[in-house]
Amino acid sequence: MAVQVSGLTHHGAVRTNNEDGIGWLGWSLRGMSPAVWETDVLVTAPVTLVVCDGMGGHAAGEEASRLACEMLTTPGYFDHVADAQSAREAVRVLVQRTSDSINDLSDRQPYLRGMGCTVAGVVMFPDGSALVFNVGDSRVYCMDGGYLGQLTVDHRSADTNALTQALGGGRRVVLEPAFFECRIPGKPGLLLCTDGLDDYADELDIERLMAGDSNNILCELRDLALSGGGGDNITLARITAHKRTANGEMHG
Repeated sequence: MAVQVSGLTHHGAVRTNNEDGIGWLGWSLRGMSPAVWETDVLVTAPVTLVVCDGMGGHAAGEEASRLACEMLTTPGYFDHVADAQSAREAVRVLVQRTSDSINDLSDRQPYLRGMGCTVAGVVMFPDGSALVFNVGDSRVYCMDGGYLGQLTVDHRSADTNALTQALGGGRRVVLEPAFFECRIPGKPGLLLCTDGLDDYADELDIERLMAGDSNNILCELRDLALSGGGGDNITLARITAHKRTANGEMHG
């Protein structure tokens, strides 16, 4: 299975720091650069992409999302898992381990007390299947029949709108990630985002841009959130399936 993975993270129009991150191959991609990164990958073993939204203040939020991005995309973790259907328990274990590690670090460092993060991620498999998961209100979207569909579940209270689940945050609880199984689609692909997008952009406008499938779609989505106020960090990542030609070249 060949895929293209791309991502963009931006501090937004109001904040001066960026507590979001993109996790890929055990790395946390973050910072203030407006550039889009992009890579073509032949999926010969399970591989994970995540976006994380840190909470707890400047240093604390950044540290929580960094740790989650690195742990949740550890290379080789899913090598014993055959496909998306059998991966759920492995994700649960890894999410819980990551949350506990965030809390452990928070307990050791007073200036990090209470730090946590949300996450939305996709585990990709060589057979073209994918397991979408999330904890908190970071999201994964996909176009289906010309309409935008949300594959994740927002873990927020209907009464207070407060988060009901997050990694870390000082709460020693058993987390229950939400899951969705799908095939990795061609363009416009799967869109992962923190709430800096959907809190400041109408879903109909997100749908319009996804349906248009511009080559600059991540930049256009970022600009859409900025034009809506950009009051939070904005992090976007995209996965699209490629077709391989006889000579090994990849095409969308």
